[in-house]
Amino acid sequence: MSNITQAPDATARHARVATSVGFFLQAAILVTILSRLPDFQDERGVTEGDVTLLLLLTSVIAGGGSLLAERIAVRRSSALALRLALLTISVMVVVIGFAESKPAMYAAFAVYGIGVGATDASTNMQGVTVQRLYGRSIMTSFHGMWSIGAIFGALYAAGCAQLEIGLMPSLVAVGVVGVAATLVISPYLVRPVVEHQASDVSEVERAPMHVPWRPLVALGLVVVVFYLADTSVMSWSTIYLHDVLDAAKSVAPLGYAAYQVGAVVSRLAGDRFVVRYGAVAVVRAGTVVGIVALALVVVAPSPALAIAAFGLMGLGLPVIIPLAFAAAGNLPGSDADVAIARLNLFNYLGNIIGAGLIGALATEGALRWIYVVPLVLVPVILLVARAFAPERETIAVVAAEDPTA
Repeated sequence: MSNITQAPDATARHARVATSVGFFLQAAILVTILSRLPDFQDERGVTEGDVTLLLLLTSVIAGGGSLLAERIAVRRSSALALRLALLTISVMVVVIGFAESKPAMYAAFAVYGIGVGATDASTNMQGVTVQRLYGRSIMTSFHGMWSIGAIFGALYAAGCAQLEIGLMPSLVAVGVVGVAATLVISPYLVRPVVEHQASDVSEVERAPMHVPWRPLVALGLVVVVFYLADTSVMSWSTIYLHDVLDAAKSVAPLGYAAYQVGAVVSRLAGDRFVVRYGAVAVVRAGTVVGIVALALVVVAPSPALAIAAFGLMGLGLPVIIPLAFAAAGNLPGSDADVAIARLNLFNYLGNIIGAGLIGALATEGALRWIYVVPLVLVPVILLVARAFAPERETIAVVAAEDPTA
């Protein structure tokens, strides 16, 4: 963490708002698409197999998007990387809206996947950069905006379905808003300048971009475990509540809703606890809460207790991920943007492993095992919690008002 202690100036405040909008847009667009997948089946003749392949394609290609964002950030700035990434996902959601044939949809989702990976990486790059401007923890609040964007996307998709608004106009509308919002926030994004004592700037520019892999892998293990647990809630909580606990169809979706509400609360409040107790203590506390919640989900005899347990899980685990990216951005002797982009790769690894492993267990009569898997793995986070307290050199930040930044 930076040793900057003064109150944030106008540049920092504007950058925080701009970055928050970036997190919000990323989630709102993603969840809008995911929530309208049934309409792809009804209006475009897409099968369940096609949906699975489209989602897998997006996750795999997103890794390449994360590395692309790394290259842009290193050569130019994370501000430019985020700008281009947000424009890509905004434009591609419009293209997806117009794509009628399956080949066109696969191509559109592939390009969208690149944008997803680039956005995931560059939003966190900007978040860490702005956090240094503030000189205190604000990363969990950025991810809180992601959770709010996810809730907005789900409500928007539900509203469109209720009003019988077709797939194409609903996706085009959110894409147009995304493009407009990106153009508005772009001048307020920021770029980091590392303060070196070397007088020759050219020597700094030629310095190799080193990333210490040992602590990065420790943080990556946390990211994989989290996204495996997160996938278990996002993809299977509704089925679990309905098929195992006999919840009504109108009640079953409340498990994921409770989880996201808990995530919003924990992420918006998390920075205050980090400032007071430190990241390591917050990570440990969040992990313990998550373990208790998962145990309650596994043994829950009724939908009400399971829904409450999912809400408790949201209060614990989701606060860990923003702190993992913050820690990656503060690894000693490393380039922050490179470390963040490479940590982001574990995001997709967790999603892919979670989808495959948990999906394989989701057979009739064995649905409780879906939550036994993360219950067994989440305690691993306690073993590597010290990785959330790295130290690095002081960082200065300057505004990226130049459109070439």
